[in-house]
Amino acid sequence: MKRFYSFVFNSVAASSIALVGACGDDDNGDDDNGDNADGHVHDSGGAEHDDGVDDGDPDDGDPGVPDGCADPNDADAPVIVVDSDIEGGAHWTCESIYLLSAAVFVHGGTLEIDSGTTVKGAGGSALVIDQDASLTVLGTEDAPVVMTSALPEGERNRGDWGGLVLIGDAPINLGAGVGAAEGFATPPSYGGTDAAHNCGSISYLRVEWAGFELSAGNELNGVTFYACGSDTHVDHLQVHMGQDDGIEMFGGGFDLTHVVVTGAADDSIDCDEGFRGSLQHVFIHQDPTVGDNCLEWSNQGTDFTATPTTGPSIANLTCIGSGASGEKSKGMTLKEGTEAFIRNSVFADVTNEVVLMTHAETQASAESGGIVLAGNLMSGHNGVGVGEGDAATMWSAADLAAWLTETNVLDSEAVIPSTQWGAPDIAPAQDSSAVDAGVQLDAGFEQTSYAGAVEPGAADDWTQARWINYGD
Repeated sequence: MKRFYSFVFNSVAASSIALVGACGDDDNGDDDNGDNADGHVHDSGGAEHDDGVDDGDPDDGDPGVPDGCADPNDADAPVIVVDSDIEGGAHWTCESIYLLSAAVFVHGGTLEIDSGTTVKGAGGSALVIDQDASLTVLGTEDAPVVMTSALPEGERNRGDWGGLVLIGDAPINLGAGVGAAEGFATPPSYGGTDAAHNCGSISYLRVEWAGFELSAGNELNGVTFYACGSDTHVDHLQVHMGQDDGIEMFGGGFDLTHVVVTGAADDSIDCDEGFRGSLQHVFIHQDPTVGDNCLEWSNQGTDFTATPTTGPSIANLTCIGSGASGEKSKGMTLKEGTEAFIRNSVFADVTNEVVLMTHAETQASAESGGIVLAGNLMSGHNGVGVGEGDAATMWSAADLAAWLTETNVLDSEAVIPSTQWGAPDIAPAQDSSAVDAGVQLDAGFEQTSYAGAVEPGAADDWTQARWINYGD
């Protein structure tokens, strides 16, 4: 059993969880062979529910409580405290709330989490899927799986708990082909030779208030994918109000669709160490006062020519920056020799550069076709920029702007109806310039003719669905 943190209930958590008895059989979410994490449960019989799904407030993304599922806001809901590693897999069901009280590792099996299940993280906790394990999240639009702070609504803050970490065996571009995961006192290893390594399948998952700071400047991300391979599947994932990056990928490569990152204190989507996956239909909204890059993509910090070269592909992204009240907000930073393929996307209201390119190796990648930006609309920004000093390119900012305007609209008209923090409306109008701005996408993408995460004039805006939370 690995223990990396000490855990003490604060008065808020203690008041909402009374620990009596021991967790029991599968009805409380244990796995079939009894190897689920040790813990305790206060079973009050659960909250009362009407048939179907309870009504929630559609404005804050709360889908209500599905029939038969524990209400995370009910102090008498049954709680299973998970305070030790999970061996051989487990099955978590929505009848109970699962409270992580430590850094919990899953070894040697699959952790399956049913729709409507709430997982709460206490200070210093995290959920880590090790190399020999996998995660299956079976959320739905009306009953997502939610991983959130153990504190009550209205008292939650970034960094209340660690977040979700998945560790794989796919190739990375560190010298030895193996890395040590960030943010742990005893770092687990990641990386290897299995390009198809399956870290799991995630559908309709929301991760909130994560990014626990272990030491100054050393936080976990909302969700971190370490060397996850092509058999990994991710759709409908939101990371909300993280203390560090929203989502970070270290090496490997897999596909993600319908991704939302809101309020990340650092970068929203960070890719490095050879990640070569793809993303489509992505919405990023930066907090008006904090947040760095919508996209930060880098190859490797010491060897900018290391292979496999980082080279993510993204299409139909909408990035809303921090606007006038921000400080660090940028559309994207491409650095350290990365490749990048960014198409049919909208960048708006970033405080600083909409594109910042650093290092001569990155410019060389662009000149050789390793960086392609096309069909993108960019408005409300402070131009573009290039690196200086050791990070300098041979291009000037004017050179970069000229290169971009060949295939993008660098000073586009605004096409997002509302960039209001907490209440965005990002579907462009049917007569906007986003309608026919798109270019042909590579095989494997859904072909789109428009720019942005949502089709202009769409009757069904997926970013307004009830599984997404834009509030507290």
